[in-house]
Formats: sequence, structure tokens, C-alpha cells
Amino acid sequence: MRLNEAQIEEFTSKGFIVVKGMFDGDAMTKVSTWADELQEKQPIKGGEAKYYEQSVLTGEDVLVRIENVVGEEINPAMTSLLVSPEVTDCLSQLLGEAPVLFKEKINYKLPGCRADKLHQDQAAGWNVYTDFFITMAIAIDANRFDNAALSFMSSGNYPHDDLMTEEWQPITKDDPPYQPVDEFSLLEADPGDVIFFDSYVPHGSPPNTSDQSRRNIFLTFNRASAGDMRAKYYADKWASYAPNKAGEGRKAAAFRV
Repeated sequence: MRLNEAQIEEFTSKGFIVVKGMFDGDAMTKVSTWADELQEKQPIKGGEAKYYEQSVLTGEDVLVRIENVVGEEINPAMTSLLVSPEVTDCLSQLLGEAPVLFKEKINYKLPGCRADKLHQDQAAGWNVYTDFFITMAIAIDANRFDNAALSFMSSGNYPHDDLMTEEWQPITKDDPPYQPVDEFSLLEADPGDVIFFDSYVPHGSPPNTSDQSRRNIFLTFNRASAGDMRAKYYADKWASYAPNKAGEGRKAAAFRV
């Protein structure tokens, strides 16, 4: 598929677009099974990186995310499914050139998981690598109001090439609905829906206080002209914020993307 002119204009103006049903039911069944397997799998050194935090509801450790899960050397079949020629084509239209995978994670927004405070992804130290990224978020589970669906600034009223805060600082510590209310949209999504968004558009989500998981995959890309920085990113990340395991859950005090 290719994005149409209206979609590209919407992305340029608002910083994000939603593509409904980009992945079909068969694909999402495979993705959901894979995400379940990763959740239960013991990580291998240099492989999948798991992050646990203490639940804001129960105090127990909950899995927050798993990183470093795609790539031809890690899982070629899943990589081909998620980074298909259609996906690459859409990203090329939005970036203006070929995309290169920068980082990826499965966000396990399990019951009891904390809020993701309103932020710009670029504020998470990404200027060290390059000045612009696009992330493709894929809904594995239904994203609804009560299980922490994502909220995006939909007014376009943000600096499209600059930070609104110091690095590593959220824009606000409040949970959705963000203020002013008419500038934000809660994006309820179904499995297989995709959100393409840039690294400056403000977004976040509340804690998951329901009994339903809200798993999403986030694959972040940079322009090919900026180079392949994925290995450096993970080396830097693991040196400063290492993966952990159940029983060693961190308190949710630091802003991390």
C-alpha cells in the first residue's frame, strides 16, 4: 500500500496518522503468539532485553517492555512480517528517503502498569543519534480508554523540530485527559491498526487500571542518510539503563522511552 496525499499532509500537520487494519487477523495472531512466547522466555545475553517495574497498584513486579526483538539476525520471519515492503514504502514516503530501524520494543501495558507521562520521544536522549525519527506503533490488543489507550496531541500545536522541555523531562506529570482537552485525542485502536508518529509529537497514556492487557509494538526508524545506529543505541542504553528481571523491578521514577 501507499499513503495518499491527504494522509501525508495530515502527518506533516499533526505529527501522526492512524492506518486502520494495516495488519490482518492472521498476521496479528502470529504477532500475539510471539509476544506471549517472549513474555515467558528467559532472556539470552545480548538478545531480548526485559524491563520490570513495581506496579503502582499492587507493588508487585510487572513486565513493562521487551526490547531488541526484531532484525534479520534475531527473528527474520517476524522482521519480514512487521517491516514488510508496504511498511517500508509508507515510511519512505513520510521520511522522504529509505528508513533504517533504530530501535524497537513491545510495550506490555499489563494490568497494574504505570502511566507513560506526556512526552516527546526525542527528549529521551535521541539527539545524540540524529534529529528526526518516525515510530510505527502496532496494536496487538484492543486499545481502549479503560486499558490505557494512547493519547496524542492532535492540534499540531507543538514545535515540530524542537523540544518543549529539557531532555529526560515529561511535558506534564498529569495523566490524560491532557490540557487543553481540545488539543488532544485518545486513539482507541483494534489489533492490526497502526499509528505512524514523529519523535516530537507529544503523547502518553494513563496507568492500566483494568484487567485487560494493552500490548503494542513500537518500531522506530531514522532516515538512511543518518546511518545505522541501532547497535550503538542498545550498547548505550544497556550501559546506562540495563535490563532487569522479575524480583528486581525498579520503581517507576525515571522517564524512559
